[in-house]
Amino acid sequence: MNEKTGTPELFGAIARVNLSSGLVSREDLPEDAVRRFIGGRGMGASYLYNEVGPDVDPLGPGNKLIFMNGPLVGTLLPAGNKVNLTFKSPLSMSYSYSLCGGHWGPELRFAGYTGIIIEGKAESPVYLWIDDDTIELRPAADLWGKTVPETERCLRDELGGDELMQIACVGPAGEKLNKMACITAGWYREFGRGGCGAVMGSKNLKAIAVRGTGAVRFHDPAGVMALSESITAALRAHPKIIDRRNFGTPELLKTINDNGLLCTRNFSETFFEEGHRLEGPRMREDIVVGDASCFACPVGCGKRSYVKAADGTPMLLEGPEFETISLLGSNCGVSDWASLVEATLVCDEHGFDTMNAGGCVSLAMECFEKGIITLEDTGGIELRFGNGAALVAVLRLMAERKGIGDILAEGIKAASERFGAPELGMHSKGQALSAYDPRGCKGMALTYATSPKGAHHMIATTMGPEIAGGTRLSYENKGALQKENQLSMCAVDSLGICSTVRGGFGMGDQAKAFSLTTGIALDIDGLKLAAERIINLERMYNARLGFSRKDDTLPARILSEPVPSGPSAGETVDLGPMLDEFYGVMGWGADGLPTREKLEELGIGELATG
Repeated sequence: MNEKTGTPELFGAIARVNLSSGLVSREDLPEDAVRRFIGGRGMGASYLYNEVGPDVDPLGPGNKLIFMNGPLVGTLLPAGNKVNLTFKSPLSMSYSYSLCGGHWGPELRFAGYTGIIIEGKAESPVYLWIDDDTIELRPAADLWGKTVPETERCLRDELGGDELMQIACVGPAGEKLNKMACITAGWYREFGRGGCGAVMGSKNLKAIAVRGTGAVRFHDPAGVMALSESITAALRAHPKIIDRRNFGTPELLKTINDNGLLCTRNFSETFFEEGHRLEGPRMREDIVVGDASCFACPVGCGKRSYVKAADGTPMLLEGPEFETISLLGSNCGVSDWASLVEATLVCDEHGFDTMNAGGCVSLAMECFEKGIITLEDTGGIELRFGNGAALVAVLRLMAERKGIGDILAEGIKAASERFGAPELGMHSKGQALSAYDPRGCKGMALTYATSPKGAHHMIATTMGPEIAGGTRLSYENKGALQKENQLSMCAVDSLGICSTVRGGFGMGDQAKAFSLTTGIALDIDGLKLAAERIINLERMYNARLGFSRKDDTLPARILSEPVPSGPSAGETVDLGPMLDEFYGVMGWGADGLPTREKLEELGIGELATG
């Protein structure tokens, strides 16, 4: 290959692990696939589309866990630490993916692997040990039932306690097939939404431990170094990055609450009157004792927090971050740090998603207050909004799958239907809504409704430009804004960088970084084209499962129940016209599916009949 063309060594390899047979194989990452799908999220979508059919049971051996790094992960470029996991979700029953920062993804690249594909099911609990070129499955029966911190400590003791080693594992929630179970990497970093932890638990795979002593190769080291220095300098001076460094993601809370789009009491309101207690500066003053950073990140948005429980027990964790504070806090009417930290620890230690958990508990709280469920249903817990002790108690029941917790562990859609109150389940495609109430920010309605994995804010973070531009309550051009944001997020997810740095690491530099690392020439238009190709591939995967416009919807409360008070008083969401506009700018039909012409334009026309 010539110097302008990538080589397999630059792309890394894929480790394919069949748990049923115990066989491990190594395969090259195809250059053509890298050109078309970049890496990370894009490569994950490609593998899932080609290897996991529509009839596969998400919790059966036919489902796969496709861990895939982007080409920037493990390099010197800022925030190159996001590894993507693609799978069929047991929560939404759809295509799904989840990203995890920290150090696990880079460590996998240092071991020589861009990705791992896990398939099949082990007969008994095992863990995967990757030590550079050595890959082996080892018994994990003694780890089964242990929490995330316990698993981490036990594996470090067994494998030599090497500080460089990185561990991704499931807790008891994953073992018990909790539909919102996570895979935790490094204690406080998660592959969070969609129930990937339940998929891993269903395969009897407890953990994946990785140690790599190699280096990530790239096409133009001098060019990468120069670009990294330039971007890092810009990031350090960026006002938004400075706020994020000082206060973490909770720096968002005041803006979101003051503008009337903060989820409050199961999305019955959009302004939390006690929100001032949870704002970033207040959190920094009250509970933060230190900062933490992911690999190669100049931001350092992680906040180490310390609180004592009511009984005096010390509680230390990284976080809680903004979405956790919102879904477990304002959405449950809870504003005291002790309850929020303890609630977060319950989720973190047992390994399940704080966001879906908060959505489920707030649902149960509203059902309790309306008499739909009673003390008999809750096991004697006064499950009312604002009751922090009740929040923690129900989360423990969810972790153990006992009583009402067993119902909630099936996810918000299933739980709301079980309670006979589906109208109170605030979700799209089975995934709980994120912190932003779309009645107060119309573009987020499209984000939630059109997300391939169910409601998730990181598909397109339109709230930033909408608030900054004063257009949050306008319907004008929201389809175009949605497309622009979806392309931007898909690009960073596929390259493997954290979306936090997009303000100082724009698409021009992203395309340049791809070229410098892989040796494959790419400009902004090429990066956008690849992102659009990926989004359409995800859409076509769901089309094979029967998803279409009918599923791009939101709860009736959001569509027809006016906000009762506050900055967004009287607002609802008129979703239909926005969907029409978005489908139009995407080149999709009125049914929400990509047209044959669009797929052929993107170079994936075979999907029209495949």
